[in-house]
Amino acid sequence: MRKVYYYVKLGLNRVSAFVLAAKANNMVTKMTGNPAYATPVPALADVNAASELLTAAIDAYILNPGPREKAARDQAFDNLKGLLIDLGGYVQAASNGKRDVIESAGCDVRKSAVPVGELPAPGKVQAYATALKGRVDMRWGGVRGRLLYSLYSCNGDPNVESNWSLQIQTSKNRHSFEGLKSGDTYYFAVRAVGVAGISPMSDVTSAKAA
Repeated sequence: MRKVYYYVKLGLNRVSAFVLAAKANNMVTKMTGNPAYATPVPALADVNAASELLTAAIDAYILNPGPREKAARDQAFDNLKGLLIDLGGYVQAASNGKRDVIESAGCDVRKSAVPVGELPAPGKVQAYATALKGRVDMRWGGVRGRLLYSLYSCNGDPNVESNWSLQIQTSKNRHSFEGLKSGDTYYFAVRAVGVAGISPMSDVTSAKAA
């Protein structure tokens, strides 16, 4: 019998600010100390801080429903929603599509269709230097059937495997690396993660941090 894979169902469409904060708090609680999620990306502390910021912004808007307070609330909402989308991608990869493991993170599930086969390496991988100090932007082509992408960076000889490290997992096909050392050249690569496994590493790209 074919193995059934399950996908994380975050339920973030048309979600209210109150409910979004509650979802974030529930995921943080469920994932804290959960052995299935040893190294959450983004960090649970960052998700918790963003949830507290949204809650404070909601309270401020209730007390004084002005345009400044609304803008602050909306910005906090967008920030937390983005973090939860990335955290959901991490849960998907770490759970390997197992229903009980996904649910242990405080997430609902939906059954997959027939799993997509082995994924190709992402293409069109490019890194760009920016005018902002210590920042490099990275983009790559989308891969059909992927659940998320794993991004790797290297500050040193890219031919030495130990110089590479996993930086983040994201559902997007772009990312901004910040806090890099000015004047240093960094190398980047990406893998697609799907229910059938992990793709080969993409071609390597590089850029010098401003």
